[in-house]
Formats: sequence, C-alpha cells, structure tokens
Amino acid sequence: MPQILITRRHLIALAVLSGTATMALAAPVTNAARAAMLAFDGVYIPVLFLTGSAGKSAEGAAKATAAMRRVMEQWAARRQALEAGVPGQAVWAKALDGVQDKLHEADVLVSKAQWAASHEVLEHVREIMFEARRSLGLAYALDDFTAFHGAMEKVANATSAQRPTVEADLAAAKALWNVIEGMTFDPAVYGLSAAQASQLAQARADETAALARLSQALREAGDADLRKAMAAIKPPFVRAYLAFGAPV
Repeated sequence: MPQILITRRHLIALAVLSGTATMALAAPVTNAARAAMLAFDGVYIPVLFLTGSAGKSAEGAAKATAAMRRVMEQWAARRQALEAGVPGQAVWAKALDGVQDKLHEADVLVSKAQWAASHEVLEHVREIMFEARRSLGLAYALDDFTAFHGAMEKVANATSAQRPTVEADLAAAKALWNVIEGMTFDPAVYGLSAAQASQLAQARADETAALARLSQALREAGDADLRKAMAAIKPPFVRAYLAFGAPV
C-alpha cells in the first residue's frame, strides 16, 4: 500500500475546501494592509523560490544569498507597515513574531548554504501569515495561491499514479484554482510592472491548460504519461506566484 504523507500545506488546502478557514466570512483587507502585505511578499517570494534552487549553481546561491539579505535589511520597515495595516490584533502581532523567528532561522541557514533547510523554513512564513489572516477573517489574494499550492503539490509530487486518488486530489486542486481563475489583478493595485502582469496572465492561462490536460490524461493516458501530466501542473503555478516578486 502506498504511503500517504499529509503535510501542513495539504491541511491548509483541506481547511479552505471544507470552509473551516472562514473563507465565507472573509472581508477584503484594507488598501493599506494590502499594500504592506504585497510589499513584504515582493521581497519574500523571490527568496523562497531562490533557496529552492540555490544548490544547483554558484550563481543561484549568490542570488539566494542576496535575496535573503534584502529581506533581512527590509524586515523592520516591512513589519512596521504590516502592524499598522492590521492594528490592535494580538493574533496578527503573534504571527509577525513567528515570521520574524522564521526569517532569522532561515538567514542563519542561508549563511551556511543549507539550501533545502532554509527553503523549508521559509515555506512556514506564508503559512503563518495565511493562518493569521484566515483566523481574522481577512481576504488576501495571495493566500488563495498558498491554498492551491498545497493541493497542487499533493498531485504534482505524488510518488504513484493511483487514478482514483489522483482524480480526487485533482478535483480539490481545480476547485481552489477556480477561485484564482476568477480573480482580477489590476497592475496598479498589485504593483505589477507590464512584464509581471504579462507573466501572471500567461502563467494563469498555462496552469488552467495544464489542469485540463491532466484531466484528459486521467481518462486516456497510460501511467507514464499520466505522471508527466501530474508533474506538469507545478511549473506554471510557480511562474504565476513569482510574478508578485520584486526582481533581485
């Protein structure tokens, strides 16, 4: 029997799908809060991505180190803006303490070139902020990317192609992707350059197409092609999420 591994990221996706993360009650964050969150994510997203691939080349390691340094240099100001955006909420203040701890932990690991460990620590940053916003009933678009990420990885990283399981996991991922597909991202609101907006639009279209191809592969393809189609739903999502990151 194949081993079933349930990660915290999978649980986030399940919470959203089941409604226990208060999606129905969520209200949009204020303009000031959204701007502060996007500004933080602008420097956080690149270091999250770059630590995931830093071990492949000296250039990648240098970029990851620079991205980590940028986050740490900006953190005090970013935290101040994040606190001001959601004032008087103990849950939010505690979450920011947790983010700070994870950033410092990741910074130490990056200094030691422990890339896999630093990447995993940085993953917890978006999870902490996701959970805090959901508990406060605050709707922030990139949290929907975080929710989809967990469901998507359950499919893309699966070690076996058990069709009933893949079909159920794909249905969950598609339900979460449909939320993102229905969103609009005004470049002026989200601080996207023309290149970033174009990247986001193309990546969203590519992700929708990849999910459709996987649905078709479940019906028609052999196991080898099915596994390829499963893995293929990850790259376009990564490109979509990276569109919100500021160049290093």
